[in-house]
Amino acid sequence: MSPARPGGPGERRAAPTAHWQMTSSERDMMSRFRQDYLLLLDGRVAAIEQLVGGTRVEPAQVEPAQVALLSLESSSAMLGLDDLTAAVRALRRLLERGEDDELAALLRTVRARAVDAHRLLDA
Repeated sequence: MSPARPGGPGERRAAPTAHWQMTSSERDMMSRFRQDYLLLLDGRVAAIEQLVGGTRVEPAQVEPAQVALLSLESSSAMLGLDDLTAAVRALRRLLERGEDDELAALLRTVRARAVDAHRLLDA
């Protein structure tokens, strides 16, 4: 059996379109995901701040920081939080390059975008 062709029969897009709406169980799942995300968000940001806080990231902290950042980046993207996703991605890429010069500013941006995320998702 071959995979469904884009636009072909059997294809199901990942997001609602004019032709597809979420089922009630999918809406419930998304609601739980949003609630869990909000419950964990402040702790996740605090953990990232602890891992990369200060002016220099210790070598042993880089990998755990990358894991935490990637997790926050992907879950934020799933909820359409583009500003937070971009800020987290910028911080992750800074660590990938081994640069410390913008850490404090990017951490402040991530924290501010997390506050914005609460406001957007709590509405």
